[in-house]
Amino acid sequence: MKKYTIKSNIQTIRFFVLALLFGSGCSEDFLTVTPNHYTTEADFYQTDDDFIQATNAVYGDLQTFTLSAHVLQEGRSDNTTYDNENDQGSLGGAAQLGFLDQFKETSDANSIAGPWNSIYNAIKDCNVPLFHLETADINPDLAQRLEGELRFFRAYFHFIAVQYWGDVPLLLEPITTAEQAFSIERSPVSEVYQSIITDVQFAISALDPSYTGSNSGRVTSYAAKMLLAKVYMTSTDNRDYSLAQRELEDIVNSDLFEILPNYADLFDPAMKNSKESIFEVQYLDGTAGEASNFIYQFAPVGSGGTVFLGPGNGGGRNIPTLDMVNAYEVNDFRKDVSIGFFDRGSLSVPYVKKYDNDVDPDFATTPDNWPIYRYADALLLLAEAINEQAYDTGLPFTYLNEIRSRANLPDLTPTDLPDQDAFRTAIAHERRVELAFENHRWFDLLRTGKAIEVMSAYGQVELANPTTPPPNFLPYDETCWVMTPNKLLYQIPSGELNLAPFIDQNPTD
Repeated sequence: MKKYTIKSNIQTIRFFVLALLFGSGCSEDFLTVTPNHYTTEADFYQTDDDFIQATNAVYGDLQTFTLSAHVLQEGRSDNTTYDNENDQGSLGGAAQLGFLDQFKETSDANSIAGPWNSIYNAIKDCNVPLFHLETADINPDLAQRLEGELRFFRAYFHFIAVQYWGDVPLLLEPITTAEQAFSIERSPVSEVYQSIITDVQFAISALDPSYTGSNSGRVTSYAAKMLLAKVYMTSTDNRDYSLAQRELEDIVNSDLFEILPNYADLFDPAMKNSKESIFEVQYLDGTAGEASNFIYQFAPVGSGGTVFLGPGNGGGRNIPTLDMVNAYEVNDFRKDVSIGFFDRGSLSVPYVKKYDNDVDPDFATTPDNWPIYRYADALLLLAEAINEQAYDTGLPFTYLNEIRSRANLPDLTPTDLPDQDAFRTAIAHERRVELAFENHRWFDLLRTGKAIEVMSAYGQVELANPTTPPPNFLPYDETCWVMTPNKLLYQIPSGELNLAPFIDQNPTD
């Protein structure tokens, strides 16, 4: 896929003329003339290239969303926190992140409103071309592929939304009138999941198993199978470990994927879309709007010129907790690849090092892709899916130990893990360290029902020995990390409640 076209295409696609207002002295004939130098929605969706550009725009939406997805998917968990060096109400630039980290956020937080807007903008960008595809006179094979990609993304973003907020608006058609917008309601979780499954099943049937050349990095049928497996393992109403196992075994038996010998290669920009990659967000360094900037967000406050080459102070986001630092076993190769340390006086501040590949000292940009699904994730999910059906001393141990072997760790045996619960705990640990800082941890805690237990225990550890000293304006006390079932969902952004009167708020107590 030619990534340099995405952001410029977004501007073309969205440049639709909604209305032209003229003075009363103009003639009626003049008012009916449509200026031919504007592109309207009605005449845009005509050619193969038009629909390719519209679909590429959704890949651009994915880029934008992923740049900050760590806030709600890692920062919420026991994996990461925020650098509290700036004691002027900022927490490295965003005080709201500290409240979110301590489970004290409110519905007016930008850290919640931003993802809501990104998600539903992406869903809108799926629905509009899907609507026009129904009557499009374009290459039928291309039309099927693009429908598969768009329905994958619509499912992907609805899946993120339902894990963030529970009941959410299920949008499957373009919103074309103010009346439709104001009448939007939240759909039950079960209904949202059923729609997700329908969309992903279509995507599996419509997409190729792999793409090369300019289409490298596009969604494949195996990326859709990963999404479907995660849905089957997450949705309470649709949870079916046997169906998840079937999709994951298809991936394993495809012979398209393998574990790379060197863990560090997974995060080397020269190794993008490797044999271990099932789907990753594509970024391209430079000033054309296609670059990532993760190391600039993740670097500790005050680490400019030390942790990264380019300008800036360091965002202090997504700082690994001491609990995370201590989670690695002795001699685990993954720790040094994943975590670096910045010495700030007497304090050694950890930071996420996986995406530390900036190359230009003049611009805060990097070429790093972001992994969405990789083969190690599939193997660990498959081991989990089998174990959840019945304790098995065969393949689940094989899959688990394939991951551990690369990390320079000894195999685990049935003697070490003698029952289903012991194996379940080992898988949770292995997923935490293998997939650290890749936006899986919070969803894993929700999916396995461990969020309240784990985060309550983590809170006590952090209170006793903070990763970085808490700022004066947001001290740690007994109100931090107080976990209840209602804290497992984020608040609906207050701005949405004002715009859509039929959307109600999630309870907070």
